[in-house]
Amino acid sequence: MPQTTAKDFVKVPKQEYALLKEVYRTVQRQAFLVRIGEAEKNLAEGKTKKVSVDDLIGAL
Repeated sequence: MPQTTAKDFVKVPKQEYALLKEVYRTVQRQAFLVRIGEAEKNLAEGKTKKVSVDDLIGAL
């Protein structure tokens, strides 16, 4: 029989939580900026392809 996972909670002081939250936001921002940089590089190198709007919507 599979073992279920119990929900464990950890108490974190508000100041530490705020710091962790800001670190998370910063990392998310940096990842987004990296993706933008990669997109700009691909555009500059001509690594693009044309897709119809219908195909693009279908892929989502």
